[in-house]
Amino acid sequence: MLEKKSMLKNVKILVAKKSNLLQSAVSILEEDGVVIIRDLFKKKIISDLDEKWKLYFRKPTVSGTIGYHRTSHPKADIPAFLLGRPSLEVALEKKVINIIEKIMKSECTLSEANAIWHRPTKYTYFPIHTDFKIGWKKSSNSKVSVSEKDLKKPLGIGTMLYMHDTSSGAFSYSLGSHKLKCKNGQHLENYPPEVRQEIKKNIRICKGKKGDLVIFDDRGFHGPDQPSNAHRSVLLFDYYRNDTFGSVVVVSHLVRITDLAHLNNKQLKVLGLKSKELVESDKYVGTRFKNNFFFSKITWFIDKAYFFTHLKSIFKSIILKKIVK
Repeated sequence: MLEKKSMLKNVKILVAKKSNLLQSAVSILEEDGVVIIRDLFKKKIISDLDEKWKLYFRKPTVSGTIGYHRTSHPKADIPAFLLGRPSLEVALEKKVINIIEKIMKSECTLSEANAIWHRPTKYTYFPIHTDFKIGWKKSSNSKVSVSEKDLKKPLGIGTMLYMHDTSSGAFSYSLGSHKLKCKNGQHLENYPPEVRQEIKKNIRICKGKKGDLVIFDDRGFHGPDQPSNAHRSVLLFDYYRNDTFGSVVVVSHLVRITDLAHLNNKQLKVLGLKSKELVESDKYVGTRFKNNFFFSKITWFIDKAYFFTHLKSIFKSIILKKIVK
C-alpha cells in the first residue's frame, strides 16, 4: 500500500540554483517519484526552441517537407533533436544527468527523445500507467526481460520540459506509486481495489511554468491530465539504466552532426554513442501513419504530384525535335 501521508503532499518544486540541488532532487524522487526543477535553462534556450517549434508544428511533414508526424487525432510529434542544439542542451544537461545517475546508481542512456504536441480532448486517450512490469521487453530485439529484482531499482527516468505555462493537460503522477514496483503490471485495472483507490487519491497534476523540467520515476503511475481544455507542448525524454539494460536506445536519435560539437564524451555516451537499437526505425511510433486508411491514397497523390511537369517536359522535347528538323 502507498503511504497515506503522501495524500497531503503536493509535487515539490526545486529552484535550479539551490546549493544542494542534486541531493534534494534525489531525496524527493526516492520519496515521491517526481520533482519539478525551475529556472534550470537560460531564456535563450527556450526562445530558440520556440522558434523551431513553430516551424515544425505548423504542418505535417509531406514527402520530406519540414513538419510533424500525426500519430493520433489528439497527438503529433517529431524526433526532439530536429529542434536543433537547444534540444540537446536540455536532454544532456549535466545537472540532470547527475540526478538521474545518482538515483539509478548506474550510468544511463537517453533511450527516447520526442517533441510532443497534444490537442485538448473531452475524453481520456492515454490513461495513467506505469512503464514496466515483470517480463517487460521493449521489443523482441531486447536481450533483457525485466525481473522482480530489477524493479527494485529505477529502471527508467523520464524528464519533461514544458514549452509554455501548463495547467490543464499537464503531466500527472501518483505520489509514491513507484514504491509499488509495478507488482501488478502497467495498467491500473490490474491492481486490487484498495490499491487502485490509494493510487488515484495520490495523483497530483504537475502544474508548471514555461521552461520547468519535470523529472519522474517511470515505475510510478503517470500520464497526461485528461480530459483537458488546453493544448500541451512538451519535450519528453526517457533514460534507461545501463546496469540493467546495457547501453540501448529505443530507436537511433536523429541528430544533426553540426549540433554535436559542444558535447563532451560523457554527454555523447548518454546520447547513445555505440549503443544498440531496440526498435527498427520503420516500426517506431513516428511511422504509424503507414497503417492509416488514407496512407495509400495520399501517397498515390504525392507520387503523381510532378506528373504534369513530366508531361510538359516530354512535349517540349518533342516540339524541339520538330523545330530542329
